[in-house]
Order: sequence, then structure tokens, then C-alpha cells
Amino acid sequence: MSETPGTTRRRSATRERLLDAARDVLAREGIHGASVEHICEHAGFTRGAFYSNFASKDELVQALFEREFADLMSGIEEAVDPQTYAGLAPGESLGRIMDRFLELRPPDRDFFLLHAEFQLRGLRGDIGGEEFNALWRMVGVRISAVVERVLSDLGLRTSIPVRQLVTILLGTYDAELREALVEDRPLDADLLRVTLPALLLAATEPAD
Repeated sequence: MSETPGTTRRRSATRERLLDAARDVLAREGIHGASVEHICEHAGFTRGAFYSNFASKDELVQALFEREFADLMSGIEEAVDPQTYAGLAPGESLGRIMDRFLELRPPDRDFFLLHAEFQLRGLRGDIGGEEFNALWRMVGVRISAVVERVLSDLGLRTSIPVRQLVTILLGTYDAELREALVEDRPLDADLLRVTLPALLLAATEPAD
């Protein structure tokens, strides 16, 4: 028998609540340290509710990092909407895009911790590690396509392979985010709104 719309909505809401709880617990305890019991307790559900939505903790972890990166890409896509930088010069355009992205995706300690956990799983070859590595490569490809699209709108193209440029940009952002979280301070606004766009522009040339 197929589910009714109401049952489907309730199941979806339960699943999202379990993912929200897992996000909190995994960021605090790590993937290996977090238990199904802790996740259920945090979500306010029984183990039965958990296993009616996920076959295992590993399946939940997979679903969580897929959701996290989907949210990340959604924020990036919204930030690079052409209306964000319409009528602005290239440097101003890139700075405005970064401003918009930070409005949509402010520094998030839990996301950073989860990303570190996912990276470790990929490096160790743990269950789900290959899937994480594949997903992260896909994210790199998608961000590269976004960079090329924005630069094309601005009449520019990269003078080095775009994937290499994206690696540099992500690495710089990642390092600054880590330092800001460790030092419990705001992100360096000049680095993100001025230096990163300048770095990007330094690796571009007219598209004609």
C-alpha cells in the first residue's frame, strides 16, 4: 500500500529532524563517537523511528553530507545570481558576491567540524569515504562552472586552469575560517571581500 500525502510529510519531517539532530551530535562527538542512541535522544525519537528512515548510522551520515553540500551549493548559486552584481565593475562584483555568500552562509562551526569529519572518513577509506570523495570532487566541478559563468558575465576568463584557481580560493577560505573559529573571532572581512576577489582577478584575462 502506498503512503498517503500526510504520512509522506510526517516521514519527511522525521527524517529531517533526525538529520538535524545528527548534525549537532556528529559535530560535537565525531562520526565514530556518535551513537544512534545519542542521535535519537537528541531528536526526541525512538530507535524504531530511526531505523524506519535509515538502515544504519552510515546511511544517515551519507544523507547528512549530501544535504550539507546541497545547502552549500544552493547558497553559492543564490550568491552569484546576476542581480547580485548587475552594473558593477569586476572587482566590486566579486566583492558583492562574497558579501552575499557570507550573508547566506555565515561562519558555521558545526559545518566546519562536519566537513573535517567527512574529510577524515575519505582519507582513511572508511565506510562512505569513497562517496564523500566523489561528492567533494563534484562540488569542485560545480564551483568551477560557477566561477567560469560569473567571469564570462564580466567579460573575463581564467588565465590558469579554473580547477586550480578554485582549489586556491577554497584553501584560502578554509584556512581563514579555521583560524577564525579556533581564535573565536570574526572572519577577516578584508581577506574575503578584497583579497580573494583580487586574487581571482589576478588570474584572469579579457575573454575576447
